[in-house]
Amino acid sequence: MAPLPETIRTFIVGILIGISIVLTYYFHAVLSVGAVFSHFFYIPIILAALWWGRRGISVAFFLGGLVLISHFLLRTDVGTVNDYGRAVMFVVVAIVIAWLSERLKRQQKDTERERDRAQGYLDVAAVLLVVINADQTIGLVNRRGCELLGYREDELVGKNWFDVAIPERNREDARQVFARMISGAATTSPTDEIVIVTKDGDERTLIWKEAVLRDAGGRITGVLGSGKDITERIRAQEALQNREAQLRTIVENLNEGLGVFDLDGHPLQWNRAARESFGLFGFESAPGNVSEFDSLFVFTTTDGTVLPVEEWPLSRVLRGEQIRDVEVRTRRIGTDRQRVFNYGGTLVRGAGGSPFMAVVTFTDITDRKEAEEALLAANEVANLYLDIMVHDINNANAIALGYSEILAEDLEGTNREMIQKVRSAVSQSIEIIQNVSTIRRLRSLTPPLRPVDLDAVIRAEIRQHRETDIRYDGRPVTVLADDLLPEVFTNLVGNSIKFGDPDVTVAIRVEDQDGEVLVSVEDTGPGIPDDVKPALFSRFRKGKSSKSGKGLGLYIVRMLVTRYGGSIRVEDRVPGATEEGAAFRFTLKKAAREEPETPAIPEARPPM
Repeated sequence: MAPLPETIRTFIVGILIGISIVLTYYFHAVLSVGAVFSHFFYIPIILAALWWGRRGISVAFFLGGLVLISHFLLRTDVGTVNDYGRAVMFVVVAIVIAWLSERLKRQQKDTERERDRAQGYLDVAAVLLVVINADQTIGLVNRRGCELLGYREDELVGKNWFDVAIPERNREDARQVFARMISGAATTSPTDEIVIVTKDGDERTLIWKEAVLRDAGGRITGVLGSGKDITERIRAQEALQNREAQLRTIVENLNEGLGVFDLDGHPLQWNRAARESFGLFGFESAPGNVSEFDSLFVFTTTDGTVLPVEEWPLSRVLRGEQIRDVEVRTRRIGTDRQRVFNYGGTLVRGAGGSPFMAVVTFTDITDRKEAEEALLAANEVANLYLDIMVHDINNANAIALGYSEILAEDLEGTNREMIQKVRSAVSQSIEIIQNVSTIRRLRSLTPPLRPVDLDAVIRAEIRQHRETDIRYDGRPVTVLADDLLPEVFTNLVGNSIKFGDPDVTVAIRVEDQDGEVLVSVEDTGPGIPDDVKPALFSRFRKGKSSKSGKGLGLYIVRMLVTRYGGSIRVEDRVPGATEEGAAFRFTLKKAAREEPETPAIPEARPPM
């Protein structure tokens, strides 16, 4: 059942009170009922007041007092018009009081509704809003203020603002500012930022605004403060400033020169190494305008070709190129001062992808280039001497072989054996010269790998040893290598023949292996001891046989196989039986295309 409207309840209470008063007079004055009994009629007045609420109780007690007073003042004769008039007056007074109470209650509800609406507006605000009363207590605080300070609203309202929210070190100064505003000496806070402390002890920085509050009479009653939390922004700014300081320190202390330019090519910043580089050209400070460079410097390639301005490293970067390891010789016009720099650079782009500046780095490599040029010149001289020596030694060896061959035809017995040893020594000298020439080619600039017909290389090597039993299954395949690939088979097959018995058999096998080719060169010779195998491919490491050379052949083989991206190992031909012969196995990478560049040779011997 829905409760009665407040106006109807008030009217009913007034009627009941009036009836109670009339009945009290009637029973007491007209019917001469005892005064004590007639007072029981006050009970409806009290019940009606309880039903009406707190205001009804107050009105009941008020009217009851009037009844008592009127009872003692009542005349003893039969009730008169004055008595009934007094009773009617009580009813009228009750109704008037009830009406006034209802009006006040409605006004109170309107006031509460406006207060709740204002509080709602304050709670929606994204900033802290607080009303600080003249006695420094918190009169009102919005939801954002409670969240920021870490308290509930009931924990803040009525508490001293400065004791709760202001750090102790700032508390006295803040109170003095507040006192000046309350006294009217100041209307705003002298600072735009304040620091507050939360319930957890964390300090937050706010952009702070204050304004005095006045009542209807113009008297200052408090201060309204509003603050926006900028703590994270300040911390981010401090972190950014720290990172910028660190970056400036790093850039300034780089050994590499660095220049920052706007998109028109004008210098924005030079670091220490860059300024020192300009000092090498006789400048006390770096040029401040890019237009000066064309009249101050000549840029050339390392071979002396003059570069136009549009091909300068900075110009290329401003066009959008990302340059790296660009070597440029720089000479100051009108002087003999020149340096060689290695340049790099790129455009720096913002979050949207648009460039906003260019960065160019440069390293002075003058000393290194001079050392490289000196070394190159020395190598050229050494190669000249080596070419002359190889040419002369080869000529001498050829003459020695020729004469020894003639002598061998006329000699017999011990003398013939001695000539054969001479021929062997000369052949060994020729082999050494050939190995040295191969190593020199390996040490020179490495050419790019290209497809090579492995089958043709193997067959060409077999043709060089027709007197030896060499067996090959003849599988055509193209690998990545260069012109030195035959040296691998020359050394491996040559070693098998040299260290094997006169009836030694050599087998060459080729197998596919996941994008690679596994090549095996096996022989039936004396084999290789296990203690020799680990260092067999090292430089100048010879075998234990009296026929061992200078230890360069297998070293060259390993260098070539590694150069081609493969690996090599030595094993027993028959696992566990060293004396049954050796097996050299190495891998080569297969070429992407299978067209051989060298024609294959169809002739081959059957496999072993």
